[in-house]
Amino acid sequence: MTLFRPELVASDLDGTLLPPTLEIVPRTLAGVRRLRECGVPFAICTGRMFRSARRVAAQFELTEGLVVCYQGALVADLGSGEWLQHVTIDPPLAAEVVRHAREIDIHVNAYVDDELNVEQDDSWARRYAEYAEVGMTVADDLLAVVAAPPTKFVLCAEPQRVDVLLPELQALWRGRLYVTRSLPHYIEICNVAATKSAALDFLCRRLGVLREHTVACGDGLNDLDMIAWAGLGVAMAEAAPVVREAAGLVVEREALGDLFCRLAEAPLA
Repeated sequence: MTLFRPELVASDLDGTLLPPTLEIVPRTLAGVRRLRECGVPFAICTGRMFRSARRVAAQFELTEGLVVCYQGALVADLGSGEWLQHVTIDPPLAAEVVRHAREIDIHVNAYVDDELNVEQDDSWARRYAEYAEVGMTVADDLLAVVAAPPTKFVLCAEPQRVDVLLPELQALWRGRLYVTRSLPHYIEICNVAATKSAALDFLCRRLGVLREHTVACGDGLNDLDMIAWAGLGVAMAEAAPVVREAAGLVVEREALGDLFCRLAEAPLA
């Protein structure tokens, strides 16, 4: 494959820039640094909350520029903290999600104004808060919380249950909500218009970048749309077959930084 120097590189965080250990790979950091030295904008594109993504971005020396959070529901400025685009879930539909989660007895995280809200301080809530390094609010009634439009929900369950629930929920809310999977334990639910590809389209228009001159990297089902959307979609070799099949290029996660360096040195798109 002939590589080109892109006008924008976007990358998923967990499972792509970060391995399961959450330790920054020096080669990956060096690759991000090299892209930026060559004037290529670099945007993290993650399902994480803004406060969590901003903290990790700083570890990659990304303290300015744009970041995509909440699966594409939020585009924010890393430097100022300004929210540039925020796509929420309408309260009546949000209430439907909460009620359904209660009916099927599954843990639900609700995100409102970049705050994590739960009804039970259980192992799922604590696991997420520890993973993302954020606090949480235990609410008496999530229905009251989501009366203010939430940005996203995450339903948490064992991977085997997620395998069964994901297609069921996608069918239940088809055309009304965007339902996808990030990590094995998490089902992500956003506004139907809140996808990573839609957020990257917003970034391109804001930066004056052509879609054909972008590179998007990911490993999860929630990355499929942006991998297919970008000029060059890159999947991690550790990703599921469906993700690898959607990509124009497949690389080992440990070699992602090397790819970034090659892109930085490639001819202009």
